[in-house]
Amino acid sequence: MTDTVKGTLIDADTAQALDKTYAVDKNGLITSVRTLVSYDSPVGYYPEIHAYLKQCLAELGYDSYTDNKATVYVRVAGADSSKTVCVGAHLDTIGLIVRGFNNDGTLRVRQLGGINYHSIEGETVRIHCRDGRVVDGQVICNKHSVHVFEDAKVEPRDENTMSISIIGDVKTADDARDLGITPGAIVAVDPHFVAYDNGFIVSRFLDDKAAVAVLLDTLQWIADEKITPAFDTLFAFPIYEEIGHGASFVPAEVSEYVALDITLIGPDYDSNEHSVGIIASDFKGPYDWDLTNQLIAAAHKVCDPDKFNTQVCFHYSTDANAAYCLGNDIKSAAFGMSCTNTHGRERCHVDALVQTARLTRAYVEGLHLA
Repeated sequence: MTDTVKGTLIDADTAQALDKTYAVDKNGLITSVRTLVSYDSPVGYYPEIHAYLKQCLAELGYDSYTDNKATVYVRVAGADSSKTVCVGAHLDTIGLIVRGFNNDGTLRVRQLGGINYHSIEGETVRIHCRDGRVVDGQVICNKHSVHVFEDAKVEPRDENTMSISIIGDVKTADDARDLGITPGAIVAVDPHFVAYDNGFIVSRFLDDKAAVAVLLDTLQWIADEKITPAFDTLFAFPIYEEIGHGASFVPAEVSEYVALDITLIGPDYDSNEHSVGIIASDFKGPYDWDLTNQLIAAAHKVCDPDKFNTQVCFHYSTDANAAYCLGNDIKSAAFGMSCTNTHGRERCHVDALVQTARLTRAYVEGLHLA
């Protein structure tokens, strides 16, 4: 295999060595994603996912710490301490929050993040009460049945027409209150994870648990292979990305922030479910020119030729650009696995996770600068 990146010729021996260095455990990634999506973490609700993540990090031999925005960090010393870079994948998912009660005991809700109400109709949920109790429920349209309501098919699906129906003998608002439910309770939707024999994965919350799995894989690779990153590297796991401010605070020593997040498939995107997308621009504007070009150059070296792409995303942004736009003195870049049906039951192929993992390793090792 030969490839040319910025005039640098990669010979067959170098390519073979890279393939070995960047070999990724597909089954391990799938298992990690399956486990991560099983822990509820709608925007702002972090107890379960934090406990699991910190356990994983400790088992890998890493110390972690958490800031006041509930972002978990792991710091790994690099060969060059003259700068600190950050790679982040957000722990939070889209979800709902209880805002009130209907007379029949169903719950009125508001969205946390970009919920598509059509995609969650009929889904089972868990209601995390402020006192620690968890109550099972189901998302329903108030005109829930074509057998009952003549206009059930044409009723809008939004926060004014959708409710949470508690799975139990609840007939009044007081019945719901007696279960511990109050305004401010967080509602988590079941992910329904399925991994198919052909490598496809279908689940809610691949955004961004698939990228979290990649960062955990990267940290395991660093530990197992005794890799020293090119620079001091901060691994970040924010919890408020889905509402736009997960990385609004970035530690002052960080000079560049690379977000790992899902990327897109559709008429405007030269991508497929096997590929990693590198984001050149999103609805907030362009990412750093040089850093993005360096990631593209690294993808030429470590990713399969037909399994990476660049994207301009119209209805989408990441923690990296949020951090940049909110005034942090950083360069921003972003990449991640291409997914179909984003913010619904998302679908990608394990190949996309592998390509994302390979590009992450290349960035951490500084191969993008070679």
